[in-house]
Amino acid sequence: MKKETFNQTITLHKSISISIEVKNSFDRLLKKGVYKELHRRKMLSDGQLDMLLSSNDMNGGSTDEE
Repeated sequence: MKKETFNQTITLHKSISISIEVKNSFDRLLKKGVYKELHRRKMLSDGQLDMLLSSNDMNGGSTDEE
């Protein structure tokens, strides 16, 4: 965890709280999923997908993961 977000939480709904790090991780995974779905539907080229994944520090492998 990054020092600046360690032990910081965000309240989502009345009694539901998560750490900032968990929220940020969820946001990154959600974006990655959207990018991969757009690629699967042929709305993004291989190069565009690679660029988006690497620009958001999400690249965990090739574009042929699915």
